[in-house]
Amino acid sequence: MNRPPEGREVGNNGSAENDGLIEFYASEALTCPRRIYFRLKGYPPRWPENVKVRLNQGVKTHEVLGQILSKRFGFELERHLVLRSRKLGFEIHGRIDAFREFPIEIKGKTSLPKVPYDYHLAQLNVYLRWAEAEYGYLYYIKLHDEPTKIIGKLDMSNFPVIKGPNFRAFEIPYDSKLFKETLRHFYSVKKAYEKGKPPEGWRSYACKFCPYRYLCYPGDE
Repeated sequence: MNRPPEGREVGNNGSAENDGLIEFYASEALTCPRRIYFRLKGYPPRWPENVKVRLNQGVKTHEVLGQILSKRFGFELERHLVLRSRKLGFEIHGRIDAFREFPIEIKGKTSLPKVPYDYHLAQLNVYLRWAEAEYGYLYYIKLHDEPTKIIGKLDMSNFPVIKGPNFRAFEIPYDSKLFKETLRHFYSVKKAYEKGKPPEGWRSYACKFCPYRYLCYPGDE
């Protein structure tokens, strides 16, 4: 079995040309490999209607909170990044919600987790690797049609720690082991993609929110 190297060959590169490398997204880190495979194969996403509502609420939330981070705290919004490894044969693209000396990732949720989700940690960890930062922040905020009603009640006096109802902030250190695990995950999807054989899906609660559910559960259409 071919095993990928341990991450030493992965470096920062903002070139627009990918030299034929397979392109993964940081938001796909440690997510269902079958979903990633279908995206790579070019299958059209079909978002469930309930997910479309959440996506629209998420866009509004990012816009409102992002403007505060930009204007009040001097963060750059939507910072694009590329981590590239020719030896592994792929590159990871990402778009950091807010970046200055460290990255901030904003996650809008219908209910807030007590601890961060593993795949959110992996996504932020990719950003930390790119930025060579020791820590970053995950902000979980409850989705709302009018996000100002949530954001207006937040206490930002101890920024970057933010407190308030319907909001949770987590300071997250860089984890080299998690980054290696992320590389292995992408590498396994790459091998499946090259063979043209879909990897096994996770068959979890997340399936009902997946834009490729129709491929795994055609009978539900």
